[in-house]
Amino acid sequence: MEKEKNTSYIVAAEGVLRGFIITVVLLLIFAVIMTFTEISETVSSTFYLLTTLLSIIYGTIYAVRKTNSRGFLVGIMVTLLYLMVIYVVSVISGNSAVIGYNRIARFLLALVVGAASGIVARNL
Repeated sequence: MEKEKNTSYIVAAEGVLRGFIITVVLLLIFAVIMTFTEISETVSSTFYLLTTLLSIIYGTIYAVRKTNSRGFLVGIMVTLLYLMVIYVVSVISGNSAVIGYNRIARFLLALVVGAASGIVARNL
């Protein structure tokens, strides 16, 4: 049982890493688009939210398919790790460390999406 837990953590970290690869690719594409067109703050915010959710979904599906167990918990674990790293990078890059209503709502949405994608990936 202990070896299975350690494997779950490692696979969750691999899922987070794969999620970040998706994030970087999507943000690079968005940066190229932004250099040629004017994009509103609403569109940017929506794109960042969708990028985060897609990355969490991909990372969770990868991790759950690799462990083939506890989809709900692995999805939450991948989501928490992903969001922690995003938050630390955000604060280091100069954004406010204050956690307001908007960040809490995004956090809860990401947790729900991570858990749901874990359940779906486990049952596929």
